Amino acid sequence: MAVSNKKYNAIDLETGKLDSRIFSDQDIYQEELEKIFGRTWLMIGHESLVPNLNDFFHTYMGEDPVILTRDDKGKLHAFMNMCRHRGNRIVQADVGNSKNFMCTYHGWTYSNKGDLEYVPGEEEAYYGALERESFHLIEARVDTYAGIVFANWDPGAPSLEEYLGDARWGLDIFFNRLDCGTEAIGPVKWIEPINWKTAVDNCSDNYHVPTTHLSAILVQGKHFGVPRTTHEQQFESPNKHLFINGHSMTLRFLDRPDQARQTHGVNQDNRAVFEEYYRTTLPEAQRRLGSIRAGQLQLGNHSIFPNGVLGFRLAHPRGPLETEFWHFVVLEKGMPDEIKRALRMGNGNFNGVAGLFEQDDMDNWRGVTRSSLTPLARKYSHDLSMGLGRAGSDPRFPGTVAERYTSENNQRNFYRRWEDFMNAEDWADIPIEPGTVEFEGTATMNG
Repeated sequence: MAVSNKKYNAIDLETGKLDSRIFSDQDIYQEELEKIFGRTWLMIGHESLVPNLNDFFHTYMGEDPVILTRDDKGKLHAFMNMCRHRGNRIVQADVGNSKNFMCTYHGWTYSNKGDLEYVPGEEEAYYGALERESFHLIEARVDTYAGIVFANWDPGAPSLEEYLGDARWGLDIFFNRLDCGTEAIGPVKWIEPINWKTAVDNCSDNYHVPTTHLSAILVQGKHFGVPRTTHEQQFESPNKHLFINGHSMTLRFLDRPDQARQTHGVNQDNRAVFEEYYRTTLPEAQRRLGSIRAGQLQLGNHSIFPNGVLGFRLAHPRGPLETEFWHFVVLEKGMPDEIKRALRMGNGNFNGVAGLFEQDDMDNWRGVTRSSLTPLARKYSHDLSMGLGRAGSDPRFPGTVAERYTSENNQRNFYRRWEDFMNAEDWADIPIEPGTVEFEGTATMNG
């Protein structure tokens, strides 16, 4: 590994060597909770999960439990689920509708705006000296992108729009295509004995697909008429990998504008229905995104730094050797019911806790996570050298673009971004690439 005066020098960008201790070391993990999950914009939910006034949805930022609320004025809030008296959780349910939250320990009660509304015995027990204003629930900054709710604990962080930067150019292709917006179905939840970073890393790994997912690929070919994916196809593919501000994206070229954008859920019986849907919605998508993004490109595997993976899925850290996954299916609200059902079923069959693809991946990620548990194994670095020196600018796309579809450029840059946060004292030390893309069309951050 290269010598550096940085505290963390996990990835050598000249050789692609990666220090595997970052997958299992407890001290490193504790710093991640503070320096990454305590600083970055984190996906915590979707507006469709709290559609009505006074709705709430329980979620997480790192390991911190968080209440996402929509108050009686329609404003979104994100509060740490922690009573300011003795730290007990004040919300026990996953979802609900309530104007107030009462701690079941001593009865302190808060509004869904975070104000301390009632304290039993305020006059008698506290002699009227309690300053309620100083016991407001701990509140994070909240912003949204195309219906996805993000939150951030750090007042010094840049805006969400700056944080996403030009990555939105690619994200819009899936999340921001139509005026109707999207809805999130889920989540399905499960825990795996893996490090959270392995799932993010895998979002840019197409090299593994023909090997890891061979059995699922054969099933797809037999039942759905999907051509078998081979290494040769991957090596020759014109599809691209982009890396922007820590965010990784795969952009795939469509054969034609009415082609179904999804892989799972589309079969020989319903393909015509999908194609008709994309034909009829193409003019609206072109108005919003321009002709290239609307009719020539598909957003494939992608990750939003640090832990948003594969569409709208959250990889909540639960220790260096454990991750809790929350899997949502994101659908355009105006999709016909037949398409919505096909996509829900397709996602469940291939991704999620019982998915064919998912089980293949999880087995690999367990092995990677446990690869540095012994003193002997820690002596040997992981190799991420694929495509070294084969990435740069491309006039057609924003960010750093790998020459080939099979590359570890995004993985190397992900760990470099990890280092940026782990070595920084505050946001002043963390670089943000300024936006340079001209966004063709009418779509904005919020629709």
